[in-house]
Amino acid sequence: MERMLKYGSLYLALLLAAGGTVCAQGHRLRANRVEVQSGSHWRAWQFPADMVEISPAGTVKSRFIQAPHNAVSDVADFTYEINASHKDHYDNYFDAEGVALARGGIKKALSNVGLAGRVLDGDEGSFWEPDPADPLADWVLEIDLGRLVSATRLVLRFAEEADPFLQFRVHSAGGQNPFGTADRSGALDYVLVGGTTQPNRDQRLFEFDLEPVGEHSEGWTGRMVQYLRIAVTASNGDRAESLSETGYQALAAADRGAVEYVWEIAGEQRLVSETRYQELPSEQQGGVRYFRRERPRLAEVEVWTVGQNIAQGLIGRGGSVHDVNPNSSPELAFDGNMRTEWAGLVYDVTGETAEWGLLNIDLGAHFRVEAVRLITRVDGRVLYGYLLRGSDGSRAPDGSFIWDQLGSDDRQINRSTRLFEDRFTPSNMRFLEFRNLDVARRTKAYLGHRVPSVVTEIQVYATGYLPILEMSSDLINLGSAKNLTTIDWQADTPAGTAVEVRTRTGNDLREVFRYFKQDGTEVATEEEYNELPSFFKGEVLTEVLPGPGWSNWSQAYVSPGEAIRSPSPRRYMMIQTRLLTENTEVAPSIEGIQVNFTAPFAESIIGEIAPNRQVPVGELVDFDLFVRPSFAAQDPGFDRLRLVAPSRAAVALRQVRLGTETELLAGGGEEFFRQADGRFANASGLLLQVAGEGSDSLSIELPRTLRRGGVELLEVAFTSRVFQSGSTFQVKVGNSAQEGNWQEVDSGQGVGDELGAGAGLTVLTPLGGRTVKVISKPGVFTPNGDEKNDQAIFEFAVLKVNTGRPVDVELFDLRGREVRRLREERGQANGLYRITWDGRDEAGDRVPPGLYLARIAVASDKGADDAIQLVVGVAY
Repeated sequence: MERMLKYGSLYLALLLAAGGTVCAQGHRLRANRVEVQSGSHWRAWQFPADMVEISPAGTVKSRFIQAPHNAVSDVADFTYEINASHKDHYDNYFDAEGVALARGGIKKALSNVGLAGRVLDGDEGSFWEPDPADPLADWVLEIDLGRLVSATRLVLRFAEEADPFLQFRVHSAGGQNPFGTADRSGALDYVLVGGTTQPNRDQRLFEFDLEPVGEHSEGWTGRMVQYLRIAVTASNGDRAESLSETGYQALAAADRGAVEYVWEIAGEQRLVSETRYQELPSEQQGGVRYFRRERPRLAEVEVWTVGQNIAQGLIGRGGSVHDVNPNSSPELAFDGNMRTEWAGLVYDVTGETAEWGLLNIDLGAHFRVEAVRLITRVDGRVLYGYLLRGSDGSRAPDGSFIWDQLGSDDRQINRSTRLFEDRFTPSNMRFLEFRNLDVARRTKAYLGHRVPSVVTEIQVYATGYLPILEMSSDLINLGSAKNLTTIDWQADTPAGTAVEVRTRTGNDLREVFRYFKQDGTEVATEEEYNELPSFFKGEVLTEVLPGPGWSNWSQAYVSPGEAIRSPSPRRYMMIQTRLLTENTEVAPSIEGIQVNFTAPFAESIIGEIAPNRQVPVGELVDFDLFVRPSFAAQDPGFDRLRLVAPSRAAVALRQVRLGTETELLAGGGEEFFRQADGRFANASGLLLQVAGEGSDSLSIELPRTLRRGGVELLEVAFTSRVFQSGSTFQVKVGNSAQEGNWQEVDSGQGVGDELGAGAGLTVLTPLGGRTVKVISKPGVFTPNGDEKNDQAIFEFAVLKVNTGRPVDVELFDLRGREVRRLREERGQANGLYRITWDGRDEAGDRVPPGLYLARIAVASDKGADDAIQLVVGVAY
């Protein structure tokens, strides 16, 4: 449900209070600017939370995605739901509002529990040591990585100043129950990783390569692991090392081990108690043996993986997964849990299940993706085949994503493989598409039957810094309508990186209500919520969002200090930043943003161009600009106007009139017309100050300031051209007392249809027509160096091409051989061109006299050259 919140309501005043130095969540509002300058400000913005680093000083940077990655380093970041009846198996269990959860860490330690977590802290100076008083069977440590990882190597590091385990074994588990899903024992599928094969007293570093378990595709490395079990199988206990009595006495009490008393009799040695030893005759006292106690100390456990799985956590960072099938739970393929799965069906396009089994994935941010892994459980169904595609979000002409196939065609047919990896050149990617296929028709899916083909986990691996990190501010309430002037920011942009900033503005907000059941499930409508029993009803959340009339995001500001491009004055605004890098190893950072503003010259100013429909393209047209201001009592008014034509079209002023709409409609009002000396003056001799005639930017300064109680309407009559349908004239007003400040004129209905039919500042042209329009043809010229008629001049207009494209004049002799190519490139191809030919070929030599064909060509929006041919003559 939505409700409109109008500008100036009491509710908004309470909801979004603003004042001289109010500190809102994601910004601070000052008297003449908005500031974003601290870590607390940035943290209130919207961004992919797990992919951003914000320093205490407020510097923002993309997170670096490491490959390989030690999965132990961030175990505490991962939690998952467990069966409450199994909670006794988990030392890392905790309750969250009645839900049994486990956090990555120590799953179970049967000895010296308080020190067990030290093997995960990254500090080789700390350690876990089993309690020597506990039986050897309890010298067991179970580690929970908090999620399923693709592990390639396991490392155990023992403390340097202590003993390694004398004998031990390590097992790993992916998380499945070896007795099947029906078993409720909580057993795990542990398989041997490795261990000692003989007593070990000296080796303190052990590394185990992890081999795959299960049928896998070519190139797959590593093993699926969530749990580790380290069990000590032998110990020297209190007899780790034999010492002299002096050495023994030098030990700390806790390190002193056994003391053995030897009775020698009849050539044999027997151990006796100290009391019995003292009673023996001296010749039978075989001596005393002293031992150091074993101190088995495991310092660190490392689990090295193929990389960081960015698919896990995608929903939390603003991404999504979608399957048309309402019962498939596709999010379970991204939860890092081998006990859950996406209950997908084989994809087909027929029947009531059409499009089921097509999974659309939004990763929530742009990454340099280099691999995708798919896992199916050993006790589940195999995939019959699949098709995997990726996209960076670029769109085709029909609006759909442009996709690249990521896996080979071989992936579309599968017999028994359960572990798949598709690896490719790292590519900027945000979206993935997965189709659950059966192209071999081993099932009846092609007949519309529902054929299960489940996927346990989908893992996505990327590398380096994010190629695009996008962040958006909260709603910024300026307190009242403000005239936004410039935007500044502080950033560090190493070579190959950039920072872009955008803005959007508006005056109205909308209130959106979201309804939930007690179990957290969202209800679609207010009506459905009201029909629920009271004990089923959960909370109702309210969101305040931009309302109607808000502008789109502006074109990017690329340099600090640029003028604001979003419409103003406005009461509300938002800011967006994009941190860009082409290099996986280097990233830009941003520290702060300031948006500067002033009080508006007028409360609102509406502008309208006439004619604005069916305007001939590329031809000189007489236009009338109507500007209608609305002033509040405190507004200072304006006396300047700046008109900028699209596509660099030249502008020529015809006249300026001031008055009411009725006066202007009758041909009256105060008129400024061109005098004999070229200046513009009214009947009283008051002059306009005019600059920029003949360029695309016309500036006018009136002899007095327009303010409240004065003129109702301003008309500017001018002549110009348009080269593209949808061309928009930019109009701003200023005040000579505030040099450098401008207020944009809003496009709208400025006058009635009798004076100017249509509305707005955008001009539409007829559909169709050519891309090149010839203004003048060169004819015959004489390039003999006498400075008379020495050049052929090609004057033409390029129409309907609003992107940067090369424009060529190609010259051929009558045999079809190209003798010269003249090229001009602009950031926007539309506009007038004047290209000259001096009668020389590419080698710089004069061409022979005769006729030549000139071909004027530009690549059109349709992708093909739209050329015009002319004949030009050369004579000497």
